[in-house]
Amino acid sequence: MMVASRLTLPVPECFAVRLGENVRLALPANSVREVAQVAWGDVCPLPGVPAALLGVVNRSGQLCWVLDLGLFLGLPGVAKEPLPLTVVVVTGGNRRLALVVTALEGIFTVAQPQPLPLPQQLQRRYRELLAGLVYRQREALALVLPETLLARLAEI
Repeated sequence: MMVASRLTLPVPECFAVRLGENVRLALPANSVREVAQVAWGDVCPLPGVPAALLGVVNRSGQLCWVLDLGLFLGLPGVAKEPLPLTVVVVTGGNRRLALVVTALEGIFTVAQPQPLPLPQQLQRRYRELLAGLVYRQREALALVLPETLLARLAEI
C-alpha cells in the first residue's frame, strides 16, 4: 500500500478524468500516452479475466489491456452499447493500459509537491488504489498511479 504523505509527484501536472457523473480522478500527466475513442468491436474480450478487464486492443501495433476503471474501483461500469469507449492510454514502467473513463477533463497544474492524505473514512480498497489527493483550483481529485493499477492487476 502506498503512503501518500511520502509520495512526491512525478511532475507538477496531472490529467483529470471523470467516471460517471461525479467521480473525478487525476493521473500523472507524464504517464498519459494518448487519449482515444475505441469501438467496442476493436476490443477483443478474453475469457476468465475479471469483468473490469474488458479485453485487449491494438494501439500503435501493441496489445493493450482495456480496463473499465469505474468497474475496477467498484463504481458502475460503462454500458455495453454501440457508443465508442473513451480511453486514456497510460504507461507504468514498460507496460501500457487503456483506462475507460466517462469524460476527459484535461491537464492541470498541481500546486502542492506531494499528494495530501486521503480521508480516513475512505474504504480500505480505495485507500490501497489511490495515492492521495491533488487539487485542481479548489477541487480535490484522487490521484491514481498507473503503476499501482498494473501491480494490482498482476495480483489477480
